[in-house]
Amino acid sequence: MSTLNRKTPIPLYYQLIEMIRKDIETGFLKPGDIIPSERELSEKYQISRPTVRQAIKELAYEGLLNREKGKGTFVSRPKFNYGFIQQFSTFYDDMAEKGYQVHTKVLNIEVRNDLPNIGKILTIAENDPIICIERMRYVEGEPIVKVSNFIPFSLCPDLIHEDLTDKSLYRTLFEKYHLRAYRAEITLEATVADDLDSKILEIPEGAPVIFMKNITFTPENSIMDYFQSRFRGDKGKIKVEVFSK
Repeated sequence: MSTLNRKTPIPLYYQLIEMIRKDIETGFLKPGDIIPSERELSEKYQISRPTVRQAIKELAYEGLLNREKGKGTFVSRPKFNYGFIQQFSTFYDDMAEKGYQVHTKVLNIEVRNDLPNIGKILTIAENDPIICIERMRYVEGEPIVKVSNFIPFSLCPDLIHEDLTDKSLYRTLFEKYHLRAYRAEITLEATVADDLDSKILEIPEGAPVIFMKNITFTPENSIMDYFQSRFRGDKGKIKVEVFSK
């Protein structure tokens, strides 16, 4: 690390942020490395511990550092690129194709007919049955996303008996029920973790969460699925390419 410049109007905490960020970007600090403690950084640069704490807090919020109580502060692993949003691919397939170890745990699967708001989205009658599936996706052993799927029961009544552990739902829908995902309407929102997110995604309350809503259509323009996903914001990022007309 370099030295801080006290003659510039740039705040000392921000200078420290930029120095640590540069060390991460150049590979001097590698994923999993522990950085010096607040006390060590304070003594090294002759700055107050609150100044050091503010810099570390900002870097942790950006996802570059990971603070573990009782252990120290570590350089975070690179974020997953949620690239499946840019092309019609499922999260499971996208992560698997990139070489990550993916695990799916089915939390619950049931049929309900008391979800009128979901029924409107699916464009089915108010009391028509809906297959509801709750799943957790793990990547490299870490909980990354909770997914809630809502599928018209009439399209695939036997799906309720499928074991979807470590399987792609859309691949199963295509291979067994001839339902092909053709296009989707996606809404992304930035939000923060509530109590349930904190427990199931293993993140602090208030941590960044990417909330996605997805309506999937068949080639015949019928809605085959509506799902909601809550992704850990500290473990992934969304990259989008745009083109001029």
